[in-house]
Formats: sequence, structure tokens, C-alpha cells
Amino acid sequence: MQPAPHEEWETPLTEEELLWLDARGQTLHRSSGHVFFEEGEETDFVLLIRKGHVMVSAGRPKRIIAVRGANEVVGEMSPLSREPRVASVSAIDEVEVLLISAARWIEFLKSHTRAVLAQLVAKDERLKQATRKIAESELAVERRLALAFIELVESGLGKHGDEGIVLRISQQDLADYAGASLDSVKKVIRTFKSAAIIDAARQKTVILNLPALREIAAGERTASA
Repeated sequence: MQPAPHEEWETPLTEEELLWLDARGQTLHRSSGHVFFEEGEETDFVLLIRKGHVMVSAGRPKRIIAVRGANEVVGEMSPLSREPRVASVSAIDEVEVLLISAARWIEFLKSHTRAVLAQLVAKDERLKQATRKIAESELAVERRLALAFIELVESGLGKHGDEGIVLRISQQDLADYAGASLDSVKKVIRTFKSAAIIDAARQKTVILNLPALREIAAGERTASA
């Protein structure tokens, strides 16, 4: 059976494309909290994430837009638009990234048509994610926080262990991701803990009942009942 025409573009970067970039980029290792670039900054390099996760955030107060992981590209539009950064990017955990200069990135796009189309598909998906977040901002904080937990787990940030799914992220970052106040998030976290849906400590949350979070996110139940 022939693959659907769009399937070729669903892979952001192929092995051959990754090898091309590896040969021309600079590998960097950075710790949790490292800021690669800030919103409004006039830099134009591109980052290819090899290991770990970064958060993309924007606005005042800050709102976490997305979490990006291995083989995803961030900052890819700056070399083309030559405008200030529209978001900040920082490391969530230990990360390894490939820093690609603007000139090399443009050279790459000119010589790899498939990658250009794949980047357009990825950008469209990111726009859809941003649109969904705008819609989700009108949900109750309980649902928004449940959605945030689910998205973070599905991004690959959660580590499965004997106690549950461990997310090493601060409550402030959770509030930024959910688009809610820190006080509101703290109250919901206490409710989730009382319902044995999560366990929480400083800089760490353990998901104990992911199906319950999915039900809350879908509006099918509430933890405060």
C-alpha cells in the first residue's frame, strides 16, 4: 500500500538530515534552568535538541507555551524573519543541543526540500497547539492543571517509576504552563493530593492516577467532589 502523501512530512528530520546538521553544528551540554535565549532578544541561531527537554515561554506574566524534546528544533524562524525572538527557551533538565548558525540553517533548508515541508507541517501543528491553549485558558483551573500534567507526561518529560510517573517541575512552572496563578495551582494540587491523584513535593510531582487526570481534563469528573 502506498503511504498517504502527507506521511513523508510527518518526520521533522530524517537520519540523513540529522547527520548533515551534526557535521555543521556545535554540541552544547547545559544544566536545568539554563536560558538559551530570551523573548525579544536579537539572536538568530537555531537549536536542535538531542537529549533532554526545554520549555518555550512567552508573555508578561510568563506563560509556558510548550515543552520540546529530542530531535525537535526551536528558534527555526529567526534566521528567516531576522526579527527579535518571540519566545524564551530554557532547559528543564540536563540537555544536549546542537547549535546551528543562521547561515548553516538557511543552507540546510535550501538543500533539503523535504525538511522545509516537514518544518511547515510542524509549525502548523504548533499553531494548533497554541490555539488549543487559548481555548483551554477559559477552563477551570482544575481542568487546566490536569491538562498540563497530561501534556507534560505525553511530551516525554515524565519518568515512570515504582511510585508513579515523576515530573520534576516546580509549582510556579506548572502555574505558568496552565496559565493560572500560583495560589490557584497550589490549592488544586492540595485537592489532587487529597484525592490520591498525585503526590507532590518541592520541585517534584508524582502522578499516581493518570486516568483520573484524563477524566478531570475532559470535564467528566472533579477531584473536589
